[in-house]
Amino acid sequence: MYENILSVLILVLTLLLIISEKVHRTVATMIGATLVVVLGVLPVEEFVKVDGPIHWEALGLIFGMFIMITVLMDCGFFKWVGLHVLMAARFEVLKIFFFFSLTAGFLAAFMDSVTVLLFMGAMTLEITRILRISPMPFIMAEITSANIGGGSTMVGDPPNIIIGTAFHFSFVDFVVNIAPISVLVLFINLGFFLIYYKKFLLDTKVNSREFYKVYKYLKPPPEASLRKHRDMYIVLTVFIFTLVLLMFSTQLGLSVALIGIGGAILCMIFGGRDLPETIDRIDWRTILFFGCFFIIVGGLIHTGVIGVLAGGIGTISGGNPIIMITVILWLGAFLACFVDNVPVVAMFIPVINHLSETYHVGTGILAWTTCLACDVGGNASPIGGSANVVGISVQEKGGTTASWYEYCKVAAPVTILSLLVVNVILVLKFQFFGG
Repeated sequence: MYENILSVLILVLTLLLIISEKVHRTVATMIGATLVVVLGVLPVEEFVKVDGPIHWEALGLIFGMFIMITVLMDCGFFKWVGLHVLMAARFEVLKIFFFFSLTAGFLAAFMDSVTVLLFMGAMTLEITRILRISPMPFIMAEITSANIGGGSTMVGDPPNIIIGTAFHFSFVDFVVNIAPISVLVLFINLGFFLIYYKKFLLDTKVNSREFYKVYKYLKPPPEASLRKHRDMYIVLTVFIFTLVLLMFSTQLGLSVALIGIGGAILCMIFGGRDLPETIDRIDWRTILFFGCFFIIVGGLIHTGVIGVLAGGIGTISGGNPIIMITVILWLGAFLACFVDNVPVVAMFIPVINHLSETYHVGTGILAWTTCLACDVGGNASPIGGSANVVGISVQEKGGTTASWYEYCKVAAPVTILSLLVVNVILVLKFQFFGG
């Protein structure tokens, strides 16, 4: 019995350390994972098992995606995209706002949202500085769009990768079941922001001299342009080829981790001229964070705590799948507001397995609900996702601060509206198409 209490206390301690931001989230999970091992909550031999608590398949795919995105960044891909989006917007503030948000959502569907926000945030900050307007509306719309867009595919967001590998879903499964909902929610989100900031966007005028400053900032030097573009097109081709393999991984019988790492190797061969620097710039802390939290959740599974949580959800719902979907959606979204969405997903995976086995509800509908709860629900607060933290941090570096109140007064209402729409769609989806 004491092991159950111990595993819960370790989880609570870890989450409190993450929320407090007194230590980095990776350090917090390392402390938690160490306590799980030292206190004997989870046997050490469990770690190395293929079907053990650590989702090696997910970590392999995330590692490969990180390398490919890093090489694309080095090749100038993001700046190239920014220039073309800005030209398509014809330097009109309202169009810039709409196209930049849409671009953040689209890119996040195939790339890590943190990388997307690092680039989009920095570019938005520079452009709004030149145009002498506040970056806050732009960055907030980009954060929420990236989180929603990232939920539309298997590789768009780490929670999706973890759920996809845990339940052996394919890339196509995500595109069919989640992408249409994410696209609808993305446009609802953008519509809300456009209405909320309508006066600000329509009243802001810029002149041709300022246009030229922005263009000059994004336009690469002629000599560097040719080589960079050649490398970029090669790496982009490899990246697209990798996505195609992921789409047909089930039919080909290939591991998604193998595909991700294989794509990363090809990117480094053809486009990674500075291999040691590329390896150094991989976000190792995030990969370690995932691995350590898997161990903490493994302790919860081993001691039966997850079974109790699943039983509680089952009791509240009375075994009714529609109530079950609603409880998971809103509970997951609430937790994602205050804790990074990866821990939430890691905790819910064994819950989904337990509910599916006990109440004979398809894992699919419960998994899609969890993905959408975390990806959409995390938008409500400044710490609801890694992209939120990065976007706010970039904005603050530019001299514009955003308090919790300033962020939540805009983000919370649109998040609740989006979740209501998602809830209705998921219930209808279950009613007409099942799990």
